[in-house]
This record gives sequence, C-alpha cells and structure tokens, in this order.
Amino acid sequence: MARCMTALLGLVAAAQAATEYDAEHHAVYDPEHPTEPLDAASQAVSSWLKEEVVVPRKKDGWQLPFCNCLRNSYVASWFQYASFMYVVDTCSADDGFVMRTGHMQDRHVEPLQAMMACDSLKAISYCLSHEAPEALSMWKPLCDDAHYTIPACDVTCSAAVPVAGGRFAALASLAGALAVAFVHVV
Repeated sequence: MARCMTALLGLVAAAQAATEYDAEHHAVYDPEHPTEPLDAASQAVSSWLKEEVVVPRKKDGWQLPFCNCLRNSYVASWFQYASFMYVVDTCSADDGFVMRTGHMQDRHVEPLQAMMACDSLKAISYCLSHEAPEALSMWKPLCDDAHYTIPACDVTCSAAVPVAGGRFAALASLAGALAVAFVHVV
C-alpha cells in the first residue's frame, strides 16, 4: 500500500512540475527545477507575442486580433462567467502576455479554480486556432502539461472544445429546422 501511495504521489508531482521533455516529447519531472505549467505556458505565449520566439507565419500583426479574441473570451468565475481579463494582466505585442496564475494555484482542490484554469486553456487554444493556427503545434505540449494538472478538464489543446453541441449538433439543428418548416407547411 505504501508503495502504491508513493508511486501515486510521484505521478502527481511529475504532472505538476513537468518542465523538460524526453525524445518523444513526454514531460519529465525534475525536482531540482520545479515550475508551474500555467506559468510556463503564459511565458511562452508572451515570447510569441513579443516575437522573441518566432511563430512560423507571415508578419501580419496577428498579435492584436489574438489579444482582442482573449479580451472577448469568458472563463468560469466564482459566481458567474467573467471576462478572461480577470486572469490576464497584459496582452499586447509590446508588453507580451501576463496571466494571473495565482488565481488558479489551488485548482487541484478548488473545483471553481479548476474550471477557471481549464477555460483559460480553452480560450488560448481557441484564439490561437483562429488568429495564429501555426502556433498550435508550439502551444500543444505546453497546454498538455498544464491540462494534466487540472482535474476534469476537457480541453483539446490543438483547438478549443465547443461549449455545446457535439458531433451531431449540425444534424440536430437541420432536423429541427426541417420539423419547424414541415409544421408551417401543414
């Protein structure tokens, strides 16, 4: 039993402090250099916005539409949905990206903080997929590392998960429209 608990705690610690990667790009825990995965993700986005690390795309000013997309995003908050700007201090090509990750530090035990952290990953994934899709391959490993520290998070780091609908939402909408049209004809 003690070995199982030790192994489980080791896995949790590895998920929380992953900063290095092996040859297959899996996170590797380094107890000498623990980090917060949400901070690492935020710092990476900041370096892309300031072009310290170049996103492989044309220079078309994608940073402003990306930041505007984030400004118009919402995250779960304490008693309501709130603007994503509740957890973002800065988003610009000049100043980079600063996320208030301290608001989500207890996401392991506080369900609302977990929802806020998950929604943050979804917002960034969504905005990147629409404004700088070339950055998604750079974002995915960082997002995945943070994702595994958030209980019950359903983010797809290569793009945002829709809030409602699912695979058959379009089909259900079409069937509903046809049913309404049929009722009005009869």
